[in-house]
Amino acid sequence: MKGEIVLLVNQHTVPVFTDIANAFAASGEQTVLMTGHIEEGGKPLSQKIKRIKSVSYKRQTSFSRMFSWFAFSLHYFFYLCRWNKPSKILVVTNPPLAPFVTALFARLRDIPYYVLMYDLYPDALVQAGLIQNNNFIFQRWKKINPWVFNRAEKVFTLSDSMKAAVSQYMPGQPDKIKVIYNWADTAYIRPIPENENPFIKRYHLQGKKIILYAGNMGLTHDLESLLGASEILQDLEEVIFLLIGDGGKKKILEHWAMSKNLRNVLFLPYQDALTFPLAMAAADIGVVTLGLGAEGISVPSKTYINLAAGLCLLAIAPETSELSRLIKEHHAGLICEPGNAGKVATALRHLLAEESKLFQYKQNALRASKHFTSENAGQYVKEIISNT
Repeated sequence: MKGEIVLLVNQHTVPVFTDIANAFAASGEQTVLMTGHIEEGGKPLSQKIKRIKSVSYKRQTSFSRMFSWFAFSLHYFFYLCRWNKPSKILVVTNPPLAPFVTALFARLRDIPYYVLMYDLYPDALVQAGLIQNNNFIFQRWKKINPWVFNRAEKVFTLSDSMKAAVSQYMPGQPDKIKVIYNWADTAYIRPIPENENPFIKRYHLQGKKIILYAGNMGLTHDLESLLGASEILQDLEEVIFLLIGDGGKKKILEHWAMSKNLRNVLFLPYQDALTFPLAMAAADIGVVTLGLGAEGISVPSKTYINLAAGLCLLAIAPETSELSRLIKEHHAGLICEPGNAGKVATALRHLLAEESKLFQYKQNALRASKHFTSENAGQYVKEIISNT
């Protein structure tokens, strides 16, 4: 029914989730977004959407991450206590406690809710090294998950492998799990010719082959293999390893690069919304990392951003991951197992020596991006509103 109040809950709203919120608003629903931060992208949040400002996600340290998760969840709890109930709730697993809060109030006040699985917890906490799988919290969380997921109207996942992982908590209910692939705004992130890209001129990157990692440099990201490869490939003077972003591992990586005098490595901070697409378009190869143990519980969103920019993908990830499957299916790049800088360097050396293969991977990546566009946002509206 049009005019119902749809509450969207996501501590860190990336451009993909902005697309989802805007799709609900465009369908005529009264849309409320509770979030700590909205990341700028190609499209602003619709003015029709009411925003509830909450605690932003702090990922600099394990403590700041856990504290910000708890603080947001507590705010969300009290917000639901004092608000007339929404018609429906779509809650993201960011923060991971938010689905628990949702399930509790949904049961008490008879509210239909839907869960969008960006990461599967508590498995993701084990993979990040924050808890052990024999920990009391881990064991208790595993027992609570079926109560949360099975009471949801639907659980949305980003891949078939994540669906398989979630299904262990929902035996006999495959119809309740819906895969909707993520995407990138292909009008915002797109290839730009070198001679039209001011980012290349600003950093004197003309004529360089740029291997780019853009995003969080977290403790679980295998960027050591990338820097190790840069050390091995110092003889390739036309190659630059560009690392854009921040995170718990950045200072460690910067110190390593300085101590090894790696002249082929450039670190930059996060770029603003105007510069970011220029930085993406400047590269030839886009790096996506996925740690061991995360292959079935996470799909990096930067995968789709790299595809939209028309970059050959370099996945430092397990062969069994959804990321690796996507690259193989679309013939869009290279896959190297984590923890082996030598193999990363060898793979890059061979690829850079074959200009035609690199060009073909880039073309294939750009074609693949047409399957992952913002039109996917409408699937959430269809599943949550149109089918009710």
